[in-house]
Amino acid sequence: MRQWFKILTVAGLVTGAPAAALAQEEGEQPSLSAQDQAALATMNAAVVDGHVIPAFKAQAEAGAALATAADAFCKAPDAAGLDKLRLAFGAASDGWQKVQHLRFGPTELFMRSSRLMFWPDPRDSVGRQLADLLAKKDPALFAPAGLEQQSVSVQGLPALERLLYGDDATKLLAGDGEAKLRCAAVAGIAANVATVAAQALADWTGGSIDYEKLVKTAGPGNDIYRSASEATVELFKSLYLAVEVVADRKLSKPLGENAGAARPRLLEQWRSGRALRNVMLDLEAAKGLWDAGMGSAVRQRDGALAAEVDKALAEVLNAAGQVSPPLETALGDPARRPAVEALVAKATALKTLIAQKVAPALGIPLGFNALDGD
Repeated sequence: MRQWFKILTVAGLVTGAPAAALAQEEGEQPSLSAQDQAALATMNAAVVDGHVIPAFKAQAEAGAALATAADAFCKAPDAAGLDKLRLAFGAASDGWQKVQHLRFGPTELFMRSSRLMFWPDPRDSVGRQLADLLAKKDPALFAPAGLEQQSVSVQGLPALERLLYGDDATKLLAGDGEAKLRCAAVAGIAANVATVAAQALADWTGGSIDYEKLVKTAGPGNDIYRSASEATVELFKSLYLAVEVVADRKLSKPLGENAGAARPRLLEQWRSGRALRNVMLDLEAAKGLWDAGMGSAVRQRDGALAAEVDKALAEVLNAAGQVSPPLETALGDPARRPAVEALVAKATALKTLIAQKVAPALGIPLGFNALDGD
C-alpha cells in the first residue's frame, strides 16, 4: 500500500482539521491507485448515506421536538410536563451523542459542537455563566438574539441539564417570577439547540455548503478534499474518536486510581444520570460507522482484520452492557468498579486496533503514537 499521508497530528485528530490542509502541510499528494481511490469513494458515499446523514437528521428532529416540549411546558408548567420535557431532553442528548464523533465540516462550523455540548467543563463555566445570566433577571437574554451573544457554555445541553436536573430544578414549578425567568431560559436554550442542529443538517444536505456533495465528489477541483482518500481520513478520524472518547476522556478521569479516588462528578451529564448511556451510544456510533461501509471496505482488503474489528466492537459493547448502572456510583463501588475497568480496557484495545491496523488497511498509514500524542 503506497503512502500519501505521513502522520496525523494530535491537534488534527481532536479539532478535525481538514485532511487536505494537513496533507498540504506535509507537502505530499495522494498516491493511491485510481482503483484504490474509487473503492474509497464508494466507501465514503456508503458511510455518508448510511451513517452520517441519518444521524444528523435524527439530531435535528430531536432538537425540534425538544424546543416544542419546552414551549409546551412553559405555557402550563407542572410536574407531568417537566417529566415530558426531561424525556425530550434525553432524546436531544441522544441525538448529539450519535453525531459527536463527526467532528468535521458542519459540526465544527460556527463552534456548533461547543454550543451544543460544552464538555468537559473543569472550571464550571456552565454553572458560573448560567448563574450570572439568571442573576440579571432579564428573559430577553435567553431570546435568540440575546443568547447568541453569550458564552457557548450556556447555549446548549449542559446548561439545559442544570435547569432541568440541578438542585434548583423545582423552581421551574414555583409559579413566580423566578419560575418564569427560568422557563425563558429553558425555552431559549432548547430553541438554540434546535436551531444549531437544524443548521448542521442543512449544511450537510444542501444550502451554501452541501458537505455531503463535497465528500462524495472528492477529487480535482474540490477545494476541501482533493481525493477520496482525503475524505476517508475524516471518516476514519470519526471512527477513532467515537472509541477514543470512551477509552481516554469520558471514563479515565472520573474513574481515578481506585474506588476511593473516583470522581463521579467529572462524568458527562451526571446530573441527568446519562453518563453510562452516553458511553454506550458512543460505542454504538462507532459500530454504526463501521457497519455502514468502512467494515466492508476493510473486509475486501483483509477479511481477517475485518473479523477482528467486528469481534472487538462486539466485546466492547458487551463490556459496556456489563456495567451495573448508575455509573456514578459504580465508579466507587468495589464490587461494580471492575466492570468499568474492563470496559476501559476493551475500549483502549479497540482504539489501538483501529489506529495500528485499520488505518493502514485503508491506505492511511497513521502511527498509533501519532494518534495518541505519545
